[in-house]
Amino acid sequence: MPEIPFIAVGGGLAGAAFALELARHSAPALVLESTRAPHHKVCGEFLSAEAQALAAYLGLDLAAMGATSITTFRLASGPSQAEAPLPFRGAGLSRFRLDQALLDAAEAAGAEVVRGVTVGEVEHLEGRVMVTAATRSFAGRAAALATGKHSLRAFPRPPSDMVGFKIQLRVTQEALRRLANVVQLAMFDGGYVGACIVEDDLVTLCWVMHRTLLQKIGAGWPAQSAYFSQSSKIVADLLHDAVPEWEKPVAVAAIPYGYLRRDIIAPAIFPVGDQLAVIPSLTGDGMAIALYSGIAAAQAILAGDGAAKFQQRLVDRLRPQFRWAGIVNRLFDTRILHRPSVALAGVLPGLVTLIAQSTRLRGFEDVMEGPKPKRSGLKA
Repeated sequence: MPEIPFIAVGGGLAGAAFALELARHSAPALVLESTRAPHHKVCGEFLSAEAQALAAYLGLDLAAMGATSITTFRLASGPSQAEAPLPFRGAGLSRFRLDQALLDAAEAAGAEVVRGVTVGEVEHLEGRVMVTAATRSFAGRAAALATGKHSLRAFPRPPSDMVGFKIQLRVTQEALRRLANVVQLAMFDGGYVGACIVEDDLVTLCWVMHRTLLQKIGAGWPAQSAYFSQSSKIVADLLHDAVPEWEKPVAVAAIPYGYLRRDIIAPAIFPVGDQLAVIPSLTGDGMAIALYSGIAAAQAILAGDGAAKFQQRLVDRLRPQFRWAGIVNRLFDTRILHRPSVALAGVLPGLVTLIAQSTRLRGFEDVMEGPKPKRSGLKA
């Protein structure tokens, strides 16, 4: 009879990291992923130093995968822009490539990956976790809730009017030259748009906006790109003669920025990634949190800890980072402060570097020491 596995409900960064960490420590792991093939996700695709370190811990060679180098942050509003050095060397790599590499690594380590399974329900019953899809059910000893920005109906998060989009572009050589080694963020009335170069000289453009603005300008790429070009000179320069890789941007709605899940779902259900914490995308640390939480949940299980202890520890660790990220997010959401912020960044680039450092994931190195010795049982 096969051993009852630990189940990752979702095969994104957090779910794949969870399964990979378990599998490479000889624990049975199962990944249930709704999509049937690699696909694009709404993400700025900027990896902080912390995200890169966690990926390396999991055995990924990002440089070999085509990741670009990013050393400078550029902030803009209208015709104004300013630059500041990042407090670390960042990287650009698409989620299309990164997510699949993690799933491949998990499978190579011994995890089972099942694609095309859309989970509708996760329950904790009589010491087991039951995961139910349309026509299939899976039993596990514990589960990581790793459905990303898409929540299961039974585990809602607070509503939000923020909508996120992403598209990849082939831009001119001059635009590539101007964006080399840079992650740029342009503020506009109702949201912001970020850009960086990822593998194969592709540019990822990712943006978030309030639903009221979306209803005003429309969801189509021609209308949205025209709005960005009118709102920001650096975005207009980037989009000039740019060719989108696909016709329609990928999108996700109701993103609850600033959310930290404090309520415990069940003793053996571990929320990870965006199901645990949703940091404003402008900080560029969402991928680090996803990887860290997935690894930490796996190590908690290997140590015999339950979801309550895991969740409390991670929420306490993330709270200071989220406090700073919330302050910066409010600044970006206040139109009257856009131009003064860019002017201040131009005069005091060191302050921008300091703020960027304050929104980093802290204390993540503990998981890279490896899992602690297992105790008996899975505690609540």
